Amino acid sequence: MAVAVAINLQVSQSPSQIMYKTIATLAVTIFAVIQISNAAVPGAVDLRSMFPLRNPSHEIRSGNCTNTTMSSLVYTEHVHKPGNSFTTREAEVKWVGNETIYCVMALSEKKEANWSTVEIEWGGVGHEFVILKMKSALNHGLEYNVKVFGKLKK
Repeated sequence: MAVAVAINLQVSQSPSQIMYKTIATLAVTIFAVIQISNAAVPGAVDLRSMFPLRNPSHEIRSGNCTNTTMSSLVYTEHVHKPGNSFTTREAEVKWVGNETIYCVMALSEKKEANWSTVEIEWGGVGHEFVILKMKSALNHGLEYNVKVFGKLKK
């Protein structure tokens, strides 16, 4: 796959405008090349997991969560914040360890109709750390069971 980028320079542009366009175009090109090269190289660092696109959902099951075992459970936390009138509630869960994460689950104890959201802010599957951010809907609380499963590197 080839990446083609063209810079449209006009005589009436100032040097700072030309420099800005050149730097912006170069940054986009470098990012595109890295993404293309990562797709073809096994074991390459996935930049998309390092810089998430902010995709909150009601619950998270990230990674290979079908065959988890209690022996590989490296972290668990029950997050509970009761609702308050005219406010939203927020919580953050952080875990850092020596194990490589292969599954992250954040399962809500409240009905989906309450519109609370959770997202992986940083790290997660393939990393040795994870930061989860949770947010309730207006007038509602939060109640999540968070589990992180990981394996020691060989």
